[in-house]
Amino acid sequence: MKKILAATALALLLAGAAAASPIDTALSAPAPLSLIVDGQAVLPYAAPFHSGGILYVPARTLLEFYPMQLQWNNTLKQLTLSTSWDKTILTPGSASMQVTYTQTDGGYQEDVDSPVLLKAGRVYIAAATLDSLTGAVTELKTGGSRVTVTPGSLSTTVRVPAAPLAVAENNPKVKLYAALKNGNTYKGFILEVNGKKQHFNWTVPRDYSHPPQLFYADVDSDGKPEATVVFTLGTGTSLVAQEVHVVKPEQGKELSVPAADKAASAVVSSSISLDKDDVLLKLELTGSAPSKLTLRLPDRAEDGLKYFGSKAAIGAVTYYKVENNKLLADTSLMVGMTESVGTLKLEYKAGKTGMELGSIAFEPHERGEAIVEK
Repeated sequence: MKKILAATALALLLAGAAAASPIDTALSAPAPLSLIVDGQAVLPYAAPFHSGGILYVPARTLLEFYPMQLQWNNTLKQLTLSTSWDKTILTPGSASMQVTYTQTDGGYQEDVDSPVLLKAGRVYIAAATLDSLTGAVTELKTGGSRVTVTPGSLSTTVRVPAAPLAVAENNPKVKLYAALKNGNTYKGFILEVNGKKQHFNWTVPRDYSHPPQLFYADVDSDGKPEATVVFTLGTGTSLVAQEVHVVKPEQGKELSVPAADKAASAVVSSSISLDKDDVLLKLELTGSAPSKLTLRLPDRAEDGLKYFGSKAAIGAVTYYKVENNKLLADTSLMVGMTESVGTLKLEYKAGKTGMELGSIAFEPHERGEAIVEK
């Protein structure tokens, strides 16, 4: 099976029913099969079948994963799958698909696992192709009467899937589901707490290697636990961006939480200077526990202020977590382009309108010498 295609290609590759045509290349299965997607029966009028030892499913099954427009050209015997930015053409008998861009020139041709087939006026694709395009797992169940399609870690259906994306470690009744997947983006989530489901319009990227994190703890100290969701928005060289949401499940109310970089920037000031062979980074932290300190970077003066700049940057790398009923965040303190010199450690508390910064402290990296100024 080919690797899962890039997210853009995934969003393009939807398919559906086609008009009747004499070019029916599929062989009939000995007995009709039922199709189950994420535990629910779908497309009873378009049963899966085997052809040449290959299991085929209706191309329209892709609509369970990607919303898009379908159009059958009976003259050319082609199915066109359209989004606002792409068009993909599937041709029965061909083992490839043609993609063209609607907003810019160009496109490409991509092979699929097995030839596209046409049976009883409907377009079918190999089950392996469905899995490649969606990240799902397609199986013929024991007994040979049901074909099940189960979303994988990367995929979900346009319906709320049976399997959650995340479950709170300390309470299996607290779950997070994706309400809708559109290309490489999740658009909307279902949060379930003790059987009660609530919808939230959070839009975040789909990142297979960094799934959502879900915590269930009393982070605002009101005696009732909140559901805290942490999404990873992006990663890269010296970059980690995360987003946090805190929900009071009884009211279905989301509490405001200032982003770690903004909360830290409001109470941290810095200046950079040279001291003979060394570089000095002076920090002043205000707030509930004011402090001043100087970070000395030995033998770095030769790099000059042109490299280091006049002050440190906050927030290129940010992580959120919940520990001991506390919402915590670590956000980086950097000099130069991407050189991290330490971490600002934040602890949130309940405020008048939501969560707010409670305390902040600086933890330098080992290569720097921190001198606390009184």
